[in-house]
Order: sequence, then C-alpha cells, then structure tokens
Amino acid sequence: MVSKDMHCLYPGDLYPFLRRPVFLIVDSDNSTAFQHMPRFFGQPLVALMSPEECPPPFHDQQHKGSLFTLFMHCPLTAVCLVSNIIELSVQLWEKGQQQIDRFLAEAGRLLVRARSVDPAYLQFYGDDFLRLQILRFIFCSVVMKMHRLFKGRRTYIPKSHPPIPDNEIIDSPSLRRLILETAVILDIRSLFADSEDE
Repeated sequence: MVSKDMHCLYPGDLYPFLRRPVFLIVDSDNSTAFQHMPRFFGQPLVALMSPEECPPPFHDQQHKGSLFTLFMHCPLTAVCLVSNIIELSVQLWEKGQQQIDRFLAEAGRLLVRARSVDPAYLQFYGDDFLRLQILRFIFCSVVMKMHRLFKGRRTYIPKSHPPIPDNEIIDSPSLRRLILETAVILDIRSLFADSEDE
C-alpha cells in the first residue's frame, strides 16, 4: 500500500540545502510545517507561508488556484477577488496599481528601518525578485488582517519564518491607511476594518 504522504515535501528534505542561503515560498494547507526550520549552518533562511485555510466564501475558488499565489503574483487582482469586484475600468485599475506601488514603497521603507526585523530579510532584499515577493507578502498579510471576511481565525492569515514584526510593519498605521485609501478608490471600504472598528 502506497501512502500519499511519501510524495510530499517535508522540511527535513531541505536540510542539506541549508548550507547556502534559502528563500522559500510555501503554498499549502500545511505550510506551517516549515515554520520552525532550523538554521543548521547559520545561513540566511526565509520562509513565506500561505494561510492554512481560507474563509468559506472562497472555498469554491480553490480548484481554480491559490489565493495566496494570486497575491504573490498580482496583488490588485487578488484584492478584486476577495472583494468580489468582477470588472474594473482601466482608470480604476491604474489608480489601484498606483496605490499598491505606494504601499510596496512604504513597506520597503519600514522593513529596512525596523529594529526587530531578522537580518535574513535584509540579506535577500538586494535581489529584485525576492524583494518584490517579500513586499507582496506584507501586502497580502495586511489586506487579510484588515479584511472582514478573514477576521476571527489565525489560520486565515499567512505566516513567515522568521516572523516579520507585526508591531513595526504588519500593523503599521501608514500601511493600514494605504489599504483603506485603496479600498475607498475601489469602493469597497465597508469590507475593511479600521483600528477604530476593531
């Protein structure tokens, strides 16, 4: 009898590769298995992990692809999906894209200035592609923490290892404000909780 688990990738399978810097993006309903990977060789290691589950309204979407992957690929399309926006004019798309660019710039500024951020993030930050993935991950995290449909369960929120500090980055008032401004532009403000609403 063949077990389906034998075809899975386990954190331990990657240990030999940790002799060099490793950057992982894990999209799985068991992504947090990668949350406690040890740094055996002292090299930089970052794992960006998808939420373990998604809210019930998005269960039917799962056969079409991962919501987390969509956020990492095209954040504005992901915001439209979680907000039930079917159509967007070119002008609104461009305004939304400008807001996301502003968000990514601000998230980058906060990340490099944060005192409690793990140095591994800064070691990967010089790579254009990896920097974009880190910043899109922060965008995804902030959107999901603020979106009313994702409230109430920790398993709906992505995680990172080492953790990106909530107090300095994920819960930053400047990032939350940019999300709310984007929501106003897209006319979906009621879907997002402000700190006063919580």
